[in-house]
Amino acid sequence: MSIGAKMRGFRASERGAVLVVALVMLLIITVISIASMREVTLEARVTGNLIENKRLSSAAESALREGERRVLNNAAPPDDCTVRAVDDTSLCIVEIADDYDSDFSTSNVYQGLDGNTTLDRNANWYLRDTGIISSPDPECFLTGKGCTNYYEVNSQARKGAADDCGPDAFCIRSVVAAIFD
Repeated sequence: MSIGAKMRGFRASERGAVLVVALVMLLIITVISIASMREVTLEARVTGNLIENKRLSSAAESALREGERRVLNNAAPPDDCTVRAVDDTSLCIVEIADDYDSDFSTSNVYQGLDGNTTLDRNANWYLRDTGIISSPDPECFLTGKGCTNYYEVNSQARKGAADDCGPDAFCIRSVVAAIFD
């Protein structure tokens, strides 16, 4: 057998091997591409959730600060919301803070101290009385003046119509001490 005949036989046995190798490489590249696309999609969703969480957190923080400022800028202790007139917009206490439940059904809508500020998320706040009053003067307990009164301010920012604190409603609270003359 001549060398030329051997080469032809060798080439004939390798026909299609390049095709198989190319198909395997193409399959590997496709699998890597699909895995990368899934990872990018997941990262985009995680990033979107983080951004929404920051927006809700900022809106809830704004509402909380508004409630605190309104307590501190008020000239007199807040009234009980259940005994005030319907059209009264003065600062009032929703309830006594005796648990950690949050009820935003009668809360104040965030509007900023100027009354015109808006946020890109729905934000509310309400005031609860902690029931704690401190003063060296016993008269303050009768008049409410000159005492340090402690109030709990609760705020909520939500996406959509969520009522309860959770994934779609970010809630925070703080305690503020106010002295009324």
